[in-house]
Amino acid sequence: MTKAPDHSSGSEIPIAEALPVDLVERYRRDGYVHIPRVLGAMEIDEFLTDAHAQLHQQPTVSWDAPEGGKVMDWVAEPENASAPMRKLALHPEITAIAERLAGRPLRMFKSELLRKHSSGSAPTPLHIDDPAFPIAAAPVTLTAWVALVDVPVERGCLTFIPGSHRWPGDTLPVNEEPFDVRPELRWWPQVAVPLRAGDCTFHHSRLVHSAGANHTDSTRISLASVYMDAQAVYHPNPDSWYQDKVPDREPGQALDGDRYPRLS
Repeated sequence: MTKAPDHSSGSEIPIAEALPVDLVERYRRDGYVHIPRVLGAMEIDEFLTDAHAQLHQQPTVSWDAPEGGKVMDWVAEPENASAPMRKLALHPEITAIAERLAGRPLRMFKSELLRKHSSGSAPTPLHIDDPAFPIAAAPVTLTAWVALVDVPVERGCLTFIPGSHRWPGDTLPVNEEPFDVRPELRWWPQVAVPLRAGDCTFHHSRLVHSAGANHTDSTRISLASVYMDAQAVYHPNPDSWYQDKVPDREPGQALDGDRYPRLS
């Protein structure tokens, strides 16, 4: 990880401009990176206050575990219902880091306001995000995962399998478990990344990752924003039962305009 500036003063170099080359190279090698203290204390308060309001006011989507219990629930595309959530999804520091890591212009595809309930949530199983995104011509798609509360290991922090985003050929699992497609991944190291409020992780859409159960008495709240290649087009996969729906595009059309804004 890298050190980030203290946002209490206005004189520091922006984080994206200060990212060392080796950290960008590490992201491309490992498929994820942790950037601490991207948000300042006032920003955290603003976004967390609105997040609580959105989770109370908006309909949520639930992910129920097959063995019982709830993995988590979330507000889909809160950036289209809330000015603060749009401000966070398009935060200039976060989006600049995303483009620096990707090495190319990006657009926002969507965000999700995630909630993992306290004491009793189920773990988030190992998975990759890519099959959920109906995106073509997008060699780089990544997610910025912003912690709005402290997320220690026992609150269900993200766990990554470094390097697992490099899949051979077209072996990506669509409705299969990553370990069923690539059994050797069972023996690769898994790295848990606890976060403080205001920290971010960025991970590649093909990286195998998971999250633990929330064993604490406090709810885990975060915003996950998905960024895609600026030239991406809509390409739904009929074989994926959990793929995101895009109501305003026909297959082959560009994902652009106000709904999918450029980050630069």
